[in-house]
Amino acid sequence: MTTRVRVLSVLAIAATTLAVTAVPASAANPITFAPRVDYSTGNHPEAVIDADLNGDGKTDLVTADRYQWELTVLLGAGAGTLGARASVFPGEEPTGLAAADFNRDGKTDVAVTVAGGVSIMPGNGDGTFGVRTVFPASGGAEGIAAGDVNGDGKADAVISRPTGVTVLLGAGDGTLGAGVDFPAGGYSRGVVLSDLTGDGKTDIAIGGFFTGAVSVLAGNGDGTFGAATQFPTGANPIDIAAGDFDGDGKTDLATADYGAGTASVLLGAGGGVFGAPTALPIGLNPFGVAVADLDLDGDHDLAVSVSGADSVAVLGNGDGTFVPADSLGTGTTPTEVHTGDVDNDGRPDLVTTNRFSDGISVLLNRTVPPASDLSVGIKATPRLGLLVPAIEYAITVRNAGPDPLRTGTVTATLPSRMKATALSGCTAAGQTVTCPVGALAVGASTTRKFQVPVHLLTLGTYHVTAQRTTSAPADPNTANDKAKATCSLIGNIIVSCQ
Repeated sequence: MTTRVRVLSVLAIAATTLAVTAVPASAANPITFAPRVDYSTGNHPEAVIDADLNGDGKTDLVTADRYQWELTVLLGAGAGTLGARASVFPGEEPTGLAAADFNRDGKTDVAVTVAGGVSIMPGNGDGTFGVRTVFPASGGAEGIAAGDVNGDGKADAVISRPTGVTVLLGAGDGTLGAGVDFPAGGYSRGVVLSDLTGDGKTDIAIGGFFTGAVSVLAGNGDGTFGAATQFPTGANPIDIAAGDFDGDGKTDLATADYGAGTASVLLGAGGGVFGAPTALPIGLNPFGVAVADLDLDGDHDLAVSVSGADSVAVLGNGDGTFVPADSLGTGTTPTEVHTGDVDNDGRPDLVTTNRFSDGISVLLNRTVPPASDLSVGIKATPRLGLLVPAIEYAITVRNAGPDPLRTGTVTATLPSRMKATALSGCTAAGQTVTCPVGALAVGASTTRKFQVPVHLLTLGTYHVTAQRTTSAPADPNTANDKAKATCSLIGNIIVSCQ
């Protein structure tokens, strides 16, 4: 190792945190799903959710079987397989499902839209349910979502109907208050609960099968909502989902346009306003839409069930545009498409309800996660001829691939009483310096420098270690994540760094 010796008056040592900023990136590895595995349900499954119903750490699935008047419960058996079907009666014509802890006992409960209201099925924690309670609501309930719409920490329910939405506030003991109706565009399988206006309050968005538009209702933070504002889509938007498709920090919306054969993407402009729809050709009778990072590249992708083609279309690009990535076969007439980690491997899988084959299709995600092998180097050099003599530190980060780096940090810590100066593009907080850099392509490297004035150090040796602490994609090789620079104060005016 090369040793650099300079004559200085005193010595100072610095530490740093190097942050690599996030940028959209395309997946380096092709999206891959295992062949579908089908499981039987009751007649005409309309909805599916995932939850851990028995506390064993494995993902379980529940379907709403509309014409069977049952819920199908399929407990996870490990490795993405499901056990034998069990059934429970939730009420007449179950159509929508939402999982939450409505009675705050630490066990997952299920809310079901049924004829005439919402049925709360209290979970027993072993995969079974206690006695149901039905809470009345206006007729025509379809979709349902659970969330805290009034900020009291208790789970509430919001359902979609042909003429709007109904909000039922939770009391935290498994009961729901009287339903309050809010008019909006009609008939939506999906209900989005999200902060669409950026004010920290939960808002509602639903599709509008009969209006050709989505309806956005701004939340007041107390469980009430303002008048619906409509934004056009393709014909017959039957389902809706939300995500940040262009990485700008604003929530965007996507719909499955049953009558148009498209999915519509509406980019959020902030304040609850959405831009003109971008129509993505999908196929015959798109029915369900779901959002997840299916190709593991760090941005949101779309999955759209194509009920007229017995398939699911997967699309993604990361900048608000979408290109077809794959078409996956399903059972007959897939309606809802749901994303969840069925095999608990950290990759989002797909589940479809297959209306006319009385079952579900499970498609396990086998996409190879991207990886970025970062090597970290740090070099300390005494600098003479300065008004204030200092040691210059340079931290170099190199990406050995195989995929582009999106985000990362390299952290080191200053010895006590030391302070970094000459911060070019860096910030200092206490004994830590943070230097952001841009994204790194495979084979690329970047260096940031800062200086530490020489002050108040006694004779001795001082070490600064730079180490990768976070990165995305994941770093598969930890052996080169750390580097050390050592400087020694040999005498009053002699400094040696290596």
